[in-house]
Amino acid sequence: MVSLDSIGMGRVVLDSAGKGIVEFTLDAPVFAGVSAGQLAAGLLVSPGDEISIVPSRPGSKHMLGFEGDGAVVQEFLNEAVRFRQGMERWKGNLAIRLDKEEFLNARDSLERGYDQLLTKLKSNPNISGEIHDLLTRQIKMSVLFYQYNYAIGRDSIDIPASVWEATSEMPVDSIALKTGIFDFALIGSFYYQHKISNGIYGENEEMDGDSLDLIFPFLVEEKIKSSKYPKVIEEFLRAKSADYQISMYGLTPSVIKLANTLEREIASDDFRKVIREDIARWEKLGPGKPAPDFAGTTPDGKKISLSGLHGKVVYVDIWATWCGPCVEEFPNSKKVQADFRGNDQVAFLYVSVDRDTLAWKKMVASGKVPNGIHIINSSDSPNSVWNLYYVWGVPRYLLIDAQGRMVATHADRPSSGKVSKELRKLLARDQLAQK
Repeated sequence: MVSLDSIGMGRVVLDSAGKGIVEFTLDAPVFAGVSAGQLAAGLLVSPGDEISIVPSRPGSKHMLGFEGDGAVVQEFLNEAVRFRQGMERWKGNLAIRLDKEEFLNARDSLERGYDQLLTKLKSNPNISGEIHDLLTRQIKMSVLFYQYNYAIGRDSIDIPASVWEATSEMPVDSIALKTGIFDFALIGSFYYQHKISNGIYGENEEMDGDSLDLIFPFLVEEKIKSSKYPKVIEEFLRAKSADYQISMYGLTPSVIKLANTLEREIASDDFRKVIREDIARWEKLGPGKPAPDFAGTTPDGKKISLSGLHGKVVYVDIWATWCGPCVEEFPNSKKVQADFRGNDQVAFLYVSVDRDTLAWKKMVASGKVPNGIHIINSSDSPNSVWNLYYVWGVPRYLLIDAQGRMVATHADRPSSGKVSKELRKLLARDQLAQK
């Protein structure tokens, strides 16, 4: 619920007849999911349930069918998911691109469809009040996230008043949090990023970026605490904040200080565990640790790896053709390169995460990008630069010394004016070490 990562509850290899059993222990109902290859379905499982997942019936619109305990509940969830997916478009247009009036019509239609499903379910005598309540909460969060998804990135004047009101506050639902309603987790992420984080940047526009970065984690803490949420929701948002900041910025001094504060103050061991795991991942990329190796293909089809540049200081620019801020940095990148013209002890490695290889080759050939070593590296691979260095977005810059050790996982941008100085410092350190 904090990091949006999945938690494995069980796994099985099916036998030759396509059968297998997964067992796990629960002390309360929880929303979960099952997947097998391209097949997937949502579940609501309760202690003591024995659920059989079977092929869907002929003519069914669902990928999987269910038998046994809670089969009706699972069918309801899958029908709700199918209905929601159908509502991603309204009269042929993407829901997120509708004008205000049309979006309200789409949202109201979504609510009516959900109400019909819930009314039908309520008439079933085998559905307990507790389960009906959980499904009602799940539906409520689905409608709310539908509105969040529409409102994000829009000016308030372009958002219907009822949608603005619905998305202006974090919903307070500790049961949705406890039972793992995924739309609630997504709402928490959206709310943190767009209401809390962006709100702080908007409130402190007069501050320079470096000064704001130093105090940003503590401004977030203050903003969350001042909202007077119930303790469990407050802790959830504080943990969300730390998880996001560690993932985005790595282990900066201010983020480490924030993590230490949360370790002392947050009661939930589950939330603390997420932050500990975040820190452990990033510590593997700390200064002086071996830089994980990755490889890519140059425009002319050659294979080049990071390890193949051993002996050089490497400045890595992770970018994409569709990333405006990445391209805006290129004139400054050219200036940095000019400072080291003729110096073969520095390598500038440009790693594209594009899926469109042709677009990448075209831009590299255009002369708009700096000279240097250009490779494309698919983000889908477990050994991609995206996954090895926990990249959330581009541009992102890495600095690696001549011994192949990490210097910075979030190196300065070329436009910062600091990159040349850092490179010279590393070169001077290497020269001293060789004496």
